[in-house]
Amino acid sequence: MYPLSLHVLLLSSMLCLSGTAQGAPERIASASKPLSSASVPATLSQLLTEWDFSLDSASWQGVKVPHSCNAIDGHSPHYYRGKAYYRRHVVLTPADTTRPIYLLMEGAAQQASVYINGRLATHHMGGYTPFVVPLHGLVASGTNEIAITTDNHEDPDLIPVSSDFNKNNGLHNPVHLLRMAPVYFSPEAYGMYRLHVSTPFVSDSSAQIRVETRVVNAAGHAVQATLRVVMTDAKGQPVYSHEEPVSLERDGSIDYRTAFSIARPHLWQGTRDPYLYNVDLTLTDSQGRPFDQARTRTGLRYYQLTYSKGFLLNGHPYPLRGVAEHQDMHQRASAVTSADINRDYAIIKELGCNMLRLAHYPHRDYELRLCDSLGLIVQTEIPWVNVCGANATDRYFDIIRQQMEEMICNQYNHPSIIFWGMWNELDSWGNTAELQGKLDTKRVVRETGRLYDLAKSLDPWRLVGFTDCSRFRHTDYAYLKADYYSENRYNGWYTHVGDFDQFTRDLTDIHSRMGITNVAEYGAGINPYCHTTDTTISVLRNRDDKCHYEEYGNLIHESHVRQIQQMPWLNFTTLWILFDFPVANRTEGYIDTDDGHHFVENEARKYINDKGLVTRDRQTKKDVFYLYKSWWNHDETTVHITSRRLRYRDADKPFYIKVYSNAPSLSLTQDGRPLTRLDSCADPTGIIWTFGPVKLQGKRSTFRVIAPDGTADEVTWAARKP
Repeated sequence: MYPLSLHVLLLSSMLCLSGTAQGAPERIASASKPLSSASVPATLSQLLTEWDFSLDSASWQGVKVPHSCNAIDGHSPHYYRGKAYYRRHVVLTPADTTRPIYLLMEGAAQQASVYINGRLATHHMGGYTPFVVPLHGLVASGTNEIAITTDNHEDPDLIPVSSDFNKNNGLHNPVHLLRMAPVYFSPEAYGMYRLHVSTPFVSDSSAQIRVETRVVNAAGHAVQATLRVVMTDAKGQPVYSHEEPVSLERDGSIDYRTAFSIARPHLWQGTRDPYLYNVDLTLTDSQGRPFDQARTRTGLRYYQLTYSKGFLLNGHPYPLRGVAEHQDMHQRASAVTSADINRDYAIIKELGCNMLRLAHYPHRDYELRLCDSLGLIVQTEIPWVNVCGANATDRYFDIIRQQMEEMICNQYNHPSIIFWGMWNELDSWGNTAELQGKLDTKRVVRETGRLYDLAKSLDPWRLVGFTDCSRFRHTDYAYLKADYYSENRYNGWYTHVGDFDQFTRDLTDIHSRMGITNVAEYGAGINPYCHTTDTTISVLRNRDDKCHYEEYGNLIHESHVRQIQQMPWLNFTTLWILFDFPVANRTEGYIDTDDGHHFVENEARKYINDKGLVTRDRQTKKDVFYLYKSWWNHDETTVHITSRRLRYRDADKPFYIKVYSNAPSLSLTQDGRPLTRLDSCADPTGIIWTFGPVKLQGKRSTFRVIAPDGTADEVTWAARKP
């Protein structure tokens, strides 16, 4: 779709092909140059895409991973929650069985039992974090069966227990078979990239880089090896190179750490210049033959959260303004493909934001590689949402810490990640007697402190925080431990209907009490096919929640843009949400009307959270998408006439035309005749323009708005039928 340097392989830099157990060619990544028969075999990674699938372990069908059975029923009041079964075969040679072999699972929802040749290899709790499964002693030469049972039934000990999103089932992220070299970089200790790169000190003049890995000897004898570290720039030119001997006892391992500095680094400057370096680790034997190689990319940047100036990137103000998004797609659920992600990030690029909140769980690694390449700053988070009850078990918190550790270990190298999120909206409706009992605020404070300390021990350089929805009103919350405090505020939607300015009052209060403050969610439900010309608040935000008028959603977002522009101390703001997504227990916003007088119930609008800027199928960009594009995308001119899907207007009533645009001036024509020219925007945002009043001429009129560079938009409205 557009060049994004997406060819960062998890385990290597070379590709070849190999047959799978089922006869279909699948991609294998080789960690070194092709080896002669006398060479030491290198680490290989095989992507396992073809599987058999069943919901009852009796009737099977072929599927391709990523896969979720909830792709079929996720947009419904009752999506499947229970066990699902996957199986496939892999053929191993006698030489393969002398290697250490792993499965690398990038995410199996919501918990998974992995069986190898009928024997349980592991049971993993958590649906979104990568994990590896050692297969030593479980596989043999010839055909081997891999069977995985995934399970998304409600479990009070497993996050997310309660959530305003569907908890899907399945192998919804890729699965890899790793055949390790006899001496190899461990995926168990340092995650899917098998090395960690950190940047504890960066300035305009120099940067310090640390590299860590674990080297494991499975050769069956003591080994003398050479470990080489090379850092290259974007053109492939070395900026640092070092090698040293390592001695490994039989069946032994070493944790290798090194640090070095480079002068005058090319900084990673966010969306302006997302410059990336490569870091390669290579192991060779005493004859210079390759054992193993691991590669990652890194970006060099420094940043600061401030109380009064907002976020600073590389010493300069860099207000973080962006969106949240779920890993979800129409007819795929959370089992999105790389092509799906590429399309979504083309929309993100068009929007022009500089930050993403990847909610409410770690997303596929492929997304983070895109964020690195596009310069998008990221908050990624574990799915501890809605629930911290008085009856929560110790196991519940053990699993929370496990998922935090897995997230940080596997996503450690991405320069786009600056924020690790611990939890979201614990003061919420999930604290019920059926789950864990009422909210225990003292436990929230205690467990947040433990989780914060764990995160900092794993990664002392990044920022660790959480997202509240209570305005921090509990006395105990004064003792919460974090680097920053984020708040979800739905002023004008769930609270203070019509009083949009309460948003500023709430955040100013939080800022004065808590310090570093962000807005992690704000917004409104918008059905782009529900319209009215009525300006009465009680009509625009109706109590039965059936009509989610686009005009009211526009007003909320416009007000929030004005207010955010007046609060520069907000380090980041991420609106909720980029794309609509399914929620089984939401029945709202399902009335369509194209004139505000004739109403049609649309079953397809039910069971959806419609706060997105874009519909779930990605076919319709709502008006407010262009509001934010006008604000954020400075590379192209935007001109968008709002209420375009309001097809009919009263013939005898004057009306105003509202336009979202970042143009310096705009001209309006009606049916080809010039009407008005606006030389500047009267709204303080600089992007919300108003023409009028105007009236329809005859049965219909076409209005066209034109920017000086020729960018234009037009809408035809017809006279309303009686």
